[in-house]
Amino acid sequence: MNGYSDRVHHAFTYVAKHYAPQAPPHAPLPFLALPSNVALILARHGADETTLVASILHHLIEIARPSARAQVEVRIGERFGPVILGIASDAATARVNDAGEPHPWRARKREMLRQLIAMEPRALDIRCADEIHECGTSIATVQRLGPEYLEVHGLDAPREVAGWYDDLSATLDRRVDWPSDPMRDELRRLAVRLSALVQA
Repeated sequence: MNGYSDRVHHAFTYVAKHYAPQAPPHAPLPFLALPSNVALILARHGADETTLVASILHHLIEIARPSARAQVEVRIGERFGPVILGIASDAATARVNDAGEPHPWRARKREMLRQLIAMEPRALDIRCADEIHECGTSIATVQRLGPEYLEVHGLDAPREVAGWYDDLSATLDRRVDWPSDPMRDELRRLAVRLSALVQA
């Protein structure tokens, strides 16, 4: 995709309206930057406009309480159409329970592995971009503050985080229908760096 896109602009505007109020008070800027960072990673890897729009919107589905998810999906479908809704829903992994409390990191990642088995390729692109962002952020956190700060930032113990990327890589390798080798390779390189940092 080249140049201005009204659909991408609309997606960012929509997310700004509905996503920003959910920002946690202890880390509002990283939370708000997440949709744009994931979209940038996808754009760098040549994703089409439909995938970019779905990537921006899938964050709204992820932070919706289970009891509100259907309503969030209906609104997204009405505004952006069934194709974008389908990709965004497929890529979303629930982050909170009905009380609004975050799902434990480990449980969320295990659920994601289960979803990856059947996820459609454009949703896999979004998930991979999300993980590239999270791994890159983890590397920056470890370099700046130390591995013990991964848990403070909502992840798990350093060795658990490093092990997660081994499991993720093995699962992605089983998806022979997913043609995004450059994204897979970028994620693998970042995971190797993170593993070396936490074991140093």
